[in-house]
Amino acid sequence: MKAPRLPSPFRNVRHAPRSFTFRSSHVDARAMRWKERKEAIEAEVTGNGSSGPRKVRFRQGAGPGLDRTTRVQATLAARRRAMLRSLVILVVLLYAAWRGLLWVETTDFAREYLMTPAP
Repeated sequence: MKAPRLPSPFRNVRHAPRSFTFRSSHVDARAMRWKERKEAIEAEVTGNGSSGPRKVRFRQGAGPGLDRTTRVQATLAARRRAMLRSLVILVVLLYAAWRGLLWVETTDFAREYLMTPAP
């Protein structure tokens, strides 16, 4: 005899969970209109279904900043700004560490705890 299986607190991906769907015998006119409208929009988006998928068209230089040189220049400028920002952060952290070391050396903390010989 097999041991009974306990329900797991984790989701089981092998089996779909049990679900209950209530199907009403009442047909709502608004729901039918909404369904027809949704199907019409989907058919329009997919290109009426019979002609196959629509081709994607890319705009070539239709507006400001769409040409390649402008995009490359903007990317390089963003990289420079990011490197400068990280350099400034590094300098600030190094300065804070240096000032912290100076503070530790000039206070009683350094004399009491750092200068005592190890047992």
